[in-house]
Parts: sequence; structure tokens; C-alpha cells
Amino acid sequence: MIGVVAIVAGHTWDQRHFAQAGLYTWHVPVFFVLTGYLWKPGRSAGDELRRRARTLLVPYVGWLLLVAVTWTAFRAAVGDPLDTKTLSLLPLGGDWISRPYTAFWFVTCLFAAAVLMRWSERVHPFLPWFLAGLGIAWCIGDRYPLAHIPESVGTALPALAFLLVGKLLRHFRHTIDQPLLTGLVLLIPSWWLGWSGALDTLNMKSGNLGTPVLSVLMAAAISCGLLLVAESLERFIPAFGRKVVFTIAACAIPVILTHTLSLAITERLGFPSSKWTFLIALLAPLLVALVLRLTPAKRVLF
Repeated sequence: MIGVVAIVAGHTWDQRHFAQAGLYTWHVPVFFVLTGYLWKPGRSAGDELRRRARTLLVPYVGWLLLVAVTWTAFRAAVGDPLDTKTLSLLPLGGDWISRPYTAFWFVTCLFAAAVLMRWSERVHPFLPWFLAGLGIAWCIGDRYPLAHIPESVGTALPALAFLLVGKLLRHFRHTIDQPLLTGLVLLIPSWWLGWSGALDTLNMKSGNLGTPVLSVLMAAAISCGLLLVAESLERFIPAFGRKVVFTIAACAIPVILTHTLSLAITERLGFPSSKWTFLIALLAPLLVALVLRLTPAKRVLF
């Protein structure tokens, strides 16, 4: 849930220092680390493909159609011409499409990374590490060809590094006796490296991994620290609060995919980035998602 709020804030104030240096350093990597942390061993590559297609690709297509129809209708209502260029690029996805489709790359990249991880780890345990290293090296050398592979499938290569970090954290989790302290030790100094400008921030969508290797390590440390801190504080949340958090978390993908539609609309209407446009971008998609979860559309959109 914290990651979703950070993504919405980052896109609302994407040119501000606090967003670039304070949020972009971790707000996307943390989802890949979390995926690795929750990784279930033993599945076949085919099973992974089917599961991820159902939970990621099906909602991707559903929300893409909804956003495209809504944005096209809005542009027509305000007298703007049909944006045929952006519509023609929708099949390419990834880095090819911009607002209001800014965040759609994340879903296809996560899908590709998860399937690639499952396949490669079954071939040889070292292969995912090799592929992750290859992806990072490619981004350092020339990130543009990688980022322009349709649907951000190429970006799945460096994204593997964060899945692997999440798996490592889960593997050694039982050895961490003080998760809150360990999490803070990982989180605070690493976050400060990005905030202070000592290390460059990341923009995974465009293949920009910041300061070579070091920014990846920074993002991994921040993400691991956040997970450990969140786990440590979970026991203080009452039962009702946990239910609320779970319900909101179930709407994470819809909010991630549609918040930039809200931002595109408020921007077109002349509203500058502010706490109000942030709240609209966060709460309007959440409200829509909560309502749709109660309808038959849930089978397609969630």
C-alpha cells in the first residue's frame, strides 16, 4: 500500500526533488522485491505462465480498454482531436506509451520477469543471476534498445535482480532476530544516498538504473528495509485495520494502472500538480476499483 501511494505521489510531482530523489529510488523496485519475497517454490514454468497471465495480463487488457475509452471520450468532450498516434502505439506498450498509460509497462514487465525467473531457475539456479547481470550491463551500456522492446519485456532482465534480492531476503529471514532494527539500518542510510544525490535515482521504465550497479544496490536495500519494517509493525495493526489494508491492497493494480488517467484529466483541465490532484489520483481510482470489485467485472479486472 505504501508503494502504491509512493507511485501516485511520484507521478504527481515527478519533477520535484523529493519525488525524484526520495521516491523514484525505490517505489517501483519494491514491488519486484516483494514478488521475490513471496515467491512460491516448486511451480512449473507453465503453471507460472498461466497464473501470471490470469492475475496480470487479463486485468492489464481490461484496464487498458477502460482507460483508452475513458480518455478518448474525455478528449472528445473537451474538443480535442482523436489521439491516433498514442492509440496506434498501445499494442507496443511499455516505454512506447505515455500518459495516461504511463504505468502500464509495470504489469507486463512484472509478468515477463516472473515467468522468466521461473523458467530460468528450473534450467539452472545460477541462470537468473546471469540474466539479471546481463540486463544490468545492457542498461549501463545502452539502455534505449532494451527499454524499447515492446511491453517492457526487455526491462524484465534487470528487474530479475530485484526478484532475486526478494528471494534472498526470504531465504535468510529466519536469521534476522531484530527485523525492525535491521530494516531501519538498511532503509535510512540507503534512502539518504539517493536523497542527498550521492547516488542517482532510477527510472526502470526507460531502463535508467542510475549510478551503475550502486543505485540498484541502493534500491534493493531500501526495499528490503521497508519490507522488514512493515513486517515488524504489522502486529500493531488491529484486526479491522488489517482488513482495510487487505481490501485496499487488493486494488493496487487498478490504482497503479489508472491514477495517471486522473492526472491526465486534471492536467488537461488546467489544474497544477498539488495535494488535491494527488488525492484525486489516489482516491478516485481506488473508489472505482472498490465498486468494480463488487460487480461481475471483478473476474476480468482483478
